[in-house]
Amino acid sequence: MKLSKKAITALSFTVGACVFVSTAFADTLIGSGYDHLKTTVKNTAAQMENGLGNYTVEALITLKENDRSLVQMSTFSKIDTQLQATENTSSSQYASGEQSSSYSYSDKKQSVWKNNTDGKYYVTEFPEEMSPYERRSFTNPFNEKGAPEVEKIVDAFVGNLKENIQAELHADGGRVYAGSLSEAQVPAVVNAVSSFVMKRYISDMGRLERMSLPQIEDDIFVKKVTGTAVENKAGLLESLTGEVVLSGKDKEGVQHDIKLNMAYKLSDIGQTKISLPDLSGANVEKITETGGFSNKHVGIYKNNVITEKDGKFIKIGERTLEITNVEKNKVSGKYYETVKPGYEAEFGELYNFTFEYNPASSGSMPTFTYKNAKGEQELGQLHPSSNGKLYLNMNMEILSNDSYRSNDRPNFDGEFSRVFEE
Repeated sequence: MKLSKKAITALSFTVGACVFVSTAFADTLIGSGYDHLKTTVKNTAAQMENGLGNYTVEALITLKENDRSLVQMSTFSKIDTQLQATENTSSSQYASGEQSSSYSYSDKKQSVWKNNTDGKYYVTEFPEEMSPYERRSFTNPFNEKGAPEVEKIVDAFVGNLKENIQAELHADGGRVYAGSLSEAQVPAVVNAVSSFVMKRYISDMGRLERMSLPQIEDDIFVKKVTGTAVENKAGLLESLTGEVVLSGKDKEGVQHDIKLNMAYKLSDIGQTKISLPDLSGANVEKITETGGFSNKHVGIYKNNVITEKDGKFIKIGERTLEITNVEKNKVSGKYYETVKPGYEAEFGELYNFTFEYNPASSGSMPTFTYKNAKGEQELGQLHPSSNGKLYLNMNMEILSNDSYRSNDRPNFDGEFSRVFEE
């Protein structure tokens, strides 16, 4: 499937926000209420992977600074685990006024992808040699590597916070949970972790002018957490709404409140219909086994290594990605980094390697291998997006047939733009 970095970022942000709000809300549950809701969440995730057959999931994420909207993201997903088919629509709106949207469809034989940039449908027919691989429409996050350890950490964080909930049992066997945490009820360790996460997020997002994110640096703490969850009579998490407010000061001492709101809904279980879009008369581009690459992608691509110093963003180096050859089932190239004198220690070890990328022989998760600066083998992934741009993932950790974690180095940026000779 041809998937842009923007779409991956939006999806990661949505999933991460859902997990964060769910965890923070679960921290407010009393005794067996906490345990029961955690069991419900885990049961729902397991059923979504294999058991519900087909269903629809909707999610809405909004991020505000005081009353100013920074970003709003929505996703509408239809999933059929038996047919191994999905249909997704997503949209994002940023503080800068920029808007983006995308549509995708996927089944065992093909995928269709479209965004609002060029209005074109990109169609990929999967090679027969990839057919033995099961394409999971949804992957249970509790089965992923490291999930049990994360669950233990969450349980430890909960501690004495299990007493701030009202749980109502409905006549039909369902439950409604509602809870909240005030500033005074949040433990110091949670504030410490929140401060670290917020600073890292601001550093990563600081390059995106469309976000217009304030540079919060000091006195970061969780101001408020509220949430409501509805469990239906079948023991499934039917809906969830939550709000997390973090507060902190910028370098001028100005106070900012960052408010994250999330809404989730599971519906149409057993009645969701997914159909291949009608592309009659549409602008369609067929994508080959080389993952959308063709000879037009042969060339040099670069991006800047950016860091922050004295309250300003500065360039300390450059990354170069060269595509040297594209032929059926194979993309060849090389990657190398340069750093300005005086910034060697801050940048770290320089990467310099060649690679051959063969999507058709890489199963359902196309990757290539390369060696890092220490000579250790790592996994990477490469794909084109809008005109003149490529996206590179490095140091990937494969979690399952169709999911991975990218362990990026500090200040890494995977978006590369084509270099043209004037």
